[in-house]
Amino acid sequence: MQLSFDLIVKGGKVVTPGKVVEGSVLVKDGKVSAVVEKDMMPHEVDAAEVIDASGKYVLPGMIDPHVHIGEPGQEEREDIPHATRAAAAGGVTTTVVMPNVIPCVNSAERLIEREKLFNEKSLVDYALYGGAGVELPENIVAQAEAGAVGYKSYIRAFNPDRKGLICRDAGDLYIMMKEVAKSGRTVAMHAEDDPLINVLIEELRAEGKVGFEDFIKSRPETTEVLAVVRLCEMAYYTGVRLSICHMSSPRAVEYVLEYQDMGADIVMETCPGYLMFSNEDTEKVGAYAQVVPPLREKEKSDQLWEMVEKGYIDYIGTDHAPGIPEEKEMGRKDIFTSGGGLPGLETALPWMLDELHNGRWDIQKVVELFSEKPARVFDMYPQKGCLASGSDADMVIVDLDAQMTFSQDDMYTKGKDASLMYDGITVKGVPQTTVVRGEVVMRDRQITGELGTGEWVTPE
Repeated sequence: MQLSFDLIVKGGKVVTPGKVVEGSVLVKDGKVSAVVEKDMMPHEVDAAEVIDASGKYVLPGMIDPHVHIGEPGQEEREDIPHATRAAAAGGVTTTVVMPNVIPCVNSAERLIEREKLFNEKSLVDYALYGGAGVELPENIVAQAEAGAVGYKSYIRAFNPDRKGLICRDAGDLYIMMKEVAKSGRTVAMHAEDDPLINVLIEELRAEGKVGFEDFIKSRPETTEVLAVVRLCEMAYYTGVRLSICHMSSPRAVEYVLEYQDMGADIVMETCPGYLMFSNEDTEKVGAYAQVVPPLREKEKSDQLWEMVEKGYIDYIGTDHAPGIPEEKEMGRKDIFTSGGGLPGLETALPWMLDELHNGRWDIQKVVELFSEKPARVFDMYPQKGCLASGSDADMVIVDLDAQMTFSQDDMYTKGKDASLMYDGITVKGVPQTTVVRGEVVMRDRQITGELGTGEWVTPE
């Protein structure tokens, strides 16, 4: 009997849950039919397309749980076509997209409106955050019912452009977290103490200190620790599932571990920038290295690495948020007028593969941090985040021996002109081919997929 498939990825080292299998992935109707070891492949098999992955690793598609795409309202920073091409180039098959656009996503209606844009334009699959804040608590549960994979919220002063995404104090957090807990979803929080930051900026300005080194001084580790402790205590009290975004402070990680030991449902994300770079790497590019929280001292970066290696950090998110060169340039005169943010969609996986050669982790840890765990936290597993029978046929074929040098000119993100931090860095380990639900969207480093073929991923 002849067995017919849509796609066979053959001869690679396939990273499956629990082990690496040398064999083939069989795909039918966008799903993984089977992962077959090389000696077990039936003879009577054919496929519409066969990709030879000999000598390469076949990974489940990466899931970036922290992506900022400015459409609608801030398309000059990043739009859906550019961002999702960048995702495909970086082996990211599902983007989990933040709600802080204009108008921001703060209701079920806004969520549906934004989904329509992605449905028309996205090259890869996508999940959407809703907004959670004290101004519109009645909208929180409805967003989950409409398909939000989780929520984003901030602790800061009210802002009309962020209505429904903000909490100002512990009372606001209590109200917001109680509503999120009802939904069963995760709330992802930006953890910095804005009131203290504002006072420190005022002090520095009064002394005429407005250089890039002063930006770092305005956001010391204390500002992150204070926010993290407050968030952990409120999550423990309300029982909400909390994800703390872009952690850069080893001391803050230690506090989270204490609350986890107490039974709080808290996970931690860090970003490649806090591991790749330190504040010592910013002398040449200045404001082009501006992110929040800021890059820490080399000693802190090394400590954070140790915490990743010990398994304390749950997953990697890029916080892809390209800046605008004009805003970055303003930082040369006054860093506090500059715009922050770094791209990351197309650089994160190559960097993680490069670190394999430095012995930082193994290939299964890469998959755990940048695919499996995000899928689990945001209720997409096992549809996403693994290569197993019945899962979506999302794959990235990587060559661990190939080298590439990051170049602004070759990047797909709309924010490539503000990507000086990465320009000229050479890595060993390259995503060669990206497959979304059985469709090749990047082949041999060239984008081949069509915009509008990405699908909305909602929690199972």
